[in-house]
Amino acid sequence: LLSNLQLAMSVFFSGDVTSARRLRRSKHRFRILNRRYSHAHVDRLHQQNVQSIETSSLHLGLLGDMKRLNSLFCSVAYSVLEQPDQDEERGEY
Repeated sequence: LLSNLQLAMSVFFSGDVTSARRLRRSKHRFRILNRRYSHAHVDRLHQQNVQSIETSSLHLGLLGDMKRLNSLFCSVAYSVLEQPDQDEERGEY
């Protein structure tokens, strides 16, 4: 999450398309990892792990919050990637 925040700040200030693409890919990887953590937690619940049962709402809430933060951080990539190419703006192809 922290690395995506740092990359998002870099993309925001530089407008670098290559970094924006990297950030978009990183968002996808983060979502896969987040999903794995959620599934692992549910597996622990099925195993009747007492600690997991006691902290379930906190754990799932934290994962959801991290997912939302990551989406917000990565939204800057889409803004950069949706900008018209500089050559197209000048009529150069």
